[in-house]
Formats: sequence, C-alpha cells, structure tokens
Amino acid sequence: MIASLLPSGPPGSARDGFAWTLALLALWLMLAGGCKGAAPLNLPAGAKVLWLADKDDVPTLNPAVGYDTASWLFEQAIFDTLVRYRDADVKLEGDLAQSWEISKDATTFTFHVRRDARFSTGRPVTAADVKYGIERVLEPSTNSKGAEYYRAIVGAADFIAGRAKQVSGIELPDPYTIVFHLTGPDPIFIHKLTMPFAAAVPREEAEKWGEDFSRHVVGSGAFKLSQWLPGQRLVMVRNPYYFASGLPRLDAVVDLMGVNEELEWLKYEAGEVDVASIPPAEFPRVMKTPRLKALAIHNVTVTTDYLGMNCQMAPFDDVRVRRAFNYAINKEKLLAVLNGRGVVARGVLPPALPGYTPDVKGYPYDPPKARRLLEEAGVREGFAPTLWLRADQTQLVLAQSIQQDLALVGVDVVLKPIAWGPLLEAIREPRNAQLFMLAWEADFPDPENFLEVLFSKSQWHSNNDTFFYNPEVDRLMAQAAPIADLKRRFELYRQAERIIIDQAPWVFLYHPVAYVIRQPWVHDYVINPMRPSRLEKVWISPHPGARGR
Repeated sequence: MIASLLPSGPPGSARDGFAWTLALLALWLMLAGGCKGAAPLNLPAGAKVLWLADKDDVPTLNPAVGYDTASWLFEQAIFDTLVRYRDADVKLEGDLAQSWEISKDATTFTFHVRRDARFSTGRPVTAADVKYGIERVLEPSTNSKGAEYYRAIVGAADFIAGRAKQVSGIELPDPYTIVFHLTGPDPIFIHKLTMPFAAAVPREEAEKWGEDFSRHVVGSGAFKLSQWLPGQRLVMVRNPYYFASGLPRLDAVVDLMGVNEELEWLKYEAGEVDVASIPPAEFPRVMKTPRLKALAIHNVTVTTDYLGMNCQMAPFDDVRVRRAFNYAINKEKLLAVLNGRGVVARGVLPPALPGYTPDVKGYPYDPPKARRLLEEAGVREGFAPTLWLRADQTQLVLAQSIQQDLALVGVDVVLKPIAWGPLLEAIREPRNAQLFMLAWEADFPDPENFLEVLFSKSQWHSNNDTFFYNPEVDRLMAQAAPIADLKRRFELYRQAERIIIDQAPWVFLYHPVAYVIRQPWVHDYVINPMRPSRLEKVWISPHPGARGR
C-alpha cells in the first residue's frame, strides 16, 4: 500500500527554531480554542483514551476505497477481515474466520466464520457480509484499487462486465461458511484476504449511505466511528459488541488533525499526544537520553521510498534520462537527513521481503555519468521538471536534497508540496505529474505485491503511477503468479526486477526503519512491519493530566 507514516521533522539543531515553533503552537492553540462550533468529545469521566496527531486528514474510511497507511490505520480498527497478520509480525491468524482449508492446487479456499462476531449495530456478521464487501470492491463504479486482487475469482469477470449480479465463484454453503473458487492457482490468495478490501461490510448500511458511507462506516472491528470533523479530529470508541473478550482495552482513540511535525513533538513533550513520530532533529537526543530511548519503538519496515518518473511523459520516456536521475541523486545524503534510519535502496524489493536478493547493485552516485546521459538524451541545462510531494517537513527536506543533487547536473527541479489526498489523486492522471516522491509498503509478503501491482500495464490508472510497461516484465510476472514452488517463483520475479531496475522507472531511494515514541503510560503498542499498528490491545495506565485533554 502507499505509505504515508514516514519519519518527519526538519534537520539541524533541535532548538534552532524553538521560538518560532512556540509561536506556531500558540497559534494552533488559539485556532483550536476558537472552534466554538466543534462538537464535544462526550467521553465519560476517566475514559482511557489514546491521543494521536497527524498533519493531514484521513483520506477515507471506506474499506473498498482506502489504499494508504493513513486510511488503513483506522479501517483495520473499525472492520474485520477473515484473516489478519499478528500484531508484531506477518504470521497469519484468524480474525472473522475460526478455521480454513486450502486445496492442494491453491484454487479453492474455504473459511468458517465465527458465530459470535457482531457489527457495531449489534447485528450478527455472516459469510454474506464478506462476500458483499468483496463484490463492492469489484463493482466498477466503486473504482477500487483493490479490484485486481480478486479478479481471479471465478465469475469476477462477468460481474465486472455487468453480465452477472453476483460473483459466482464466491459460494455460501451456509450462513457461516464462505468458499472462494479461483480460475487458476494462486498460492498467496489467502494473504490478499488480510487487506481491508476484503472486510465484512453490512449491505444495509453501505446502501443506506451510498457515497457518504465513509463518513458513517459500520464494521465489526474493535472500535466504531464516533466523530469525524474534517481537518480537526477523528474519534473512535469501543465497539461494545466486539467478539474478543476484554478487548479493546481503550475506551477511545482520538486523532488530532492539522498538527504539523513540530507541534506533534511539542505536544508529545507536554503529554498531550501519546504516540508520536521522532523528528530527525530530535532523534540524536532521544537516542542519547536513556529515559527517552527506552520509550522509542522501532521496526524494519517492508517499504521502499522512491522518486517516480512518468515513463509516458518526455523526457522521462527516454531510459537514459531515468538512469541519469538515478546516478545523480546521493542516497547516502538522504539517509543522513534521517539520522541513518534506513538503508540505501538498490532495487525495488526491500530487504525484509521474501524473494529479496542482496546481489542487486542498483545505481551508485555518479554525477558525471548522469550529466553524460542527459547530454546523450538531448536534455539541456536548465530543464525544470516539477517534483510533486506530500506537504510534510521531512519530505520537503529530502526533496530539497534531491533538488540540490540534480542542480549539479543541470536540472532545476521545481518542488510542489501538496496535501496527502490531492497528491494521490494527482499522480494517477497519466500526463499530469512528471516526478513524484512516494513510498510503497508491502500488503503481503511476496514480490508480486511490489512488482505486479506497481509495474504491470494492467495497473495503469490504478497503482502503476509511473505508467511503466515492458512486455517481458509482464510475461515473467504472469508466469510467476501461479507457481507455489518458492524457489521457481522468486527466480522469475528476480528476473523481472532486474529488467525494471535496468529500465529505471523509479529512482530507488531507501528502505526506512520506522521509529515512534510512546508515553510511559502507553503499553503494548507495537509496530507491524507491513501494516499500521493495531490498537485493540494497547492500554493506558493512570498518569498525570489524564483528565480533561
């Protein structure tokens, strides 16, 4: 999925802009206090609340539509899927499914739905709710980027084309059994059912609200949506019907929006935010202070940060230009901005992903070679492409580093920072964004989720935002997809990745190591390498100032 929860904050001395930051904080407090029309939280006295903060609003809570870490953090708290990954790793466990069977040829997947699951309205969850949720994803009018994961279900093509009113390959033998029949072997299909796209959705609520369902979502997860004030805050409260006894341990989760990186850190230090990112400026101090270091949490993510180049827009339709950009950018310098929180990317796949090969060489930093390639491609000095990026302080600093590197080879990059949601919309237009900064975090532990999703021609206008196409890459990926033998499967994907690296639709930047810091009263908060953190097991111990926040 598209990753948005990245390390944030400016480089330099932690105290250089302290007065300026305090002024911003005062302004934010004044504006927050001036929102007289904002609805009260209406939480009971003594409620155990986890307070979070973010710069941007959440793009969506509709599980058929969301495909970014900001949306998934809340979607996976509100909705349940048949299976899920454990909190701290990528081992499968049942969620709505109590048990399951997979045929030897990986074409039939049978799940037995637990009978004690309830939506937050109190209505029992049945297998039909899972089927409906997936059919919403496949419905063309939904325009879901998750549709590709379920096209191999028998009857999906007829359903998408309007020739059938339901997907025939999703069978419901009884109210608590669901069977998926696939058109061919797919050994990782079960992993595709861990994504919120495959969540159980109550038809009556989705059809009642239509396109506004995102603002009135109803799921069977540990939490339910209580309040969403755009640009201000999102509040989830305990789902009283959640099937897991004693969970969630929190009464509510409050996400404050419009809080930039500096304010988030100040609010953390003031005890007003319970879990926060660590700005690069503060990272050395945190690591050198035993009390703070003990509160820091980190995990190696299955993520690649990259600079995407639109292969259908001149001059990036010339592979020499794309290779030149790879040689021109100093990735080690980018990691220095992040205080070393990552490793240089030499290819598409991150080191923690099965199928990764360490012998990929990538593109070393070589400005003279970059300049020669640009000259060969006829790109003159003064070429000024626009680089689209999220309006985030760290992303801006990284982009400025890239801007400086490219200036050394005669390219005058123009930076265009915009909000997260509009950025995702802008890069999907085929001839809109020449350059963009983004990251991809694995949805499931297999090379298919990077290579097929991001580089196949079938993903144009969906997730292949560079509009890259190579027929040999498509052939290799199609050959690999049905193979269960991991050695053979991974070798085919390695061949495809080598071609992609050679054709360079991305500048391969780095693989981040995620760090957050918790308050001492926050317990059992963990980082999953492939998913936003789950919150149902997090608990809060008594602490000063817990009331009235």
